[in-house]
Amino acid sequence: MRLLILDEGYPHLDHLMGDVFVHVRAKEYAKKHEVKAFSFFHAPRQLEYEGIPLEMFDNIPALVKAIAAYNPDKILIHFYQSWMLEKVIKVFKVPVIIWVHGYEALGWYRRLFNFKWYTPVLLNYINKNTRQQYHFRKLIQYANQTDNIQFVFVSKWMKKITEQDTLSKIKRADIIHNPIDVSLFQPQYKDEAQRANILILRSFSSRKYANDLSVKAIEILSKRPIFNYLNFKIIGKGQLFDKTLAPINNYKNITIQKGAVQQVSIPEVHRQYGIFLCPTRQDAQGVSMCEAMSSGLVPITSNNTAIPEFVTDKQSGFLTNSPKEIADAIERLYHDPKLFQQIASNAATSIRQLCNIESITQKELTLIEK
Repeated sequence: MRLLILDEGYPHLDHLMGDVFVHVRAKEYAKKHEVKAFSFFHAPRQLEYEGIPLEMFDNIPALVKAIAAYNPDKILIHFYQSWMLEKVIKVFKVPVIIWVHGYEALGWYRRLFNFKWYTPVLLNYINKNTRQQYHFRKLIQYANQTDNIQFVFVSKWMKKITEQDTLSKIKRADIIHNPIDVSLFQPQYKDEAQRANILILRSFSSRKYANDLSVKAIEILSKRPIFNYLNFKIIGKGQLFDKTLAPINNYKNITIQKGAVQQVSIPEVHRQYGIFLCPTRQDAQGVSMCEAMSSGLVPITSNNTAIPEFVTDKQSGFLTNSPKEIADAIERLYHDPKLFQQIASNAATSIRQLCNIESITQKELTLIEK
């Protein structure tokens, strides 16, 4: 089969922090089928990333022309955009599978943490999001009238909230988690000493990632006796990077690295640490968290949105509700090395059962090959 992936944020060497979870799928599909990825609203170019041909387009007509030339058997869409129904789905009339990750389906009121009230930026976002919601509801209505469109949600929470926010009921939908490449993120034995080594490997592009909560937790820990025994490594980039980390950039036991890490290099970073600090304000899954768990790191994250579907509190990680609870979890693990090792082992085992790339890919291929 010829499979076409449409994703505005498809990753490549100049965009390592793109939608890596889409690329992971593409590499698996390519073992059985012909796969191409089309990205859009970028300078036109053709390249290949880890074996997957990628074409980029700066306008919709050029993209549509390229789709016609490729003549795919299935179109696989990640992060649906409103123009796709009239310009792509209705035009080509081939089976379409749409993965819903959050941005394209959630109401504006679920992202207020990114804005200050009554600013022009917020009002513009509300207007844009309201239109997006309207068009997503139209998509669902159209999909419910045809057998050609299937939705995939990466968590139960994501499906429930999508239906709530679009005032819709979706007829054809599956819950399939984002896959984790467990052959790349292999469990690494964590000795007791690694409970003091704490990693933050996150995007700083949005307050959604809650890196400010990690910083506040570190500030709380800095006033406790154990702080000088801890080592932090912070890796990431984004518009909030410098401002967020400013309060802690002078501590000797905190290393800050601005930039991205290619996925194949992440396991080596994981190898050096025992705790993965990843609070969030909103997540449909938390792929970087799941990758860290697969490597055997203990996730300290947030008790909200879809996260409890992937982490069991005090068994495969810690679900927290405040910076103080984050700090308390770190201190508890430091004082109880056996608990640290047990949770690290549980984290790797549980996430590999839940998100193993082989079982996830088989579910998706079964859907694709119908």
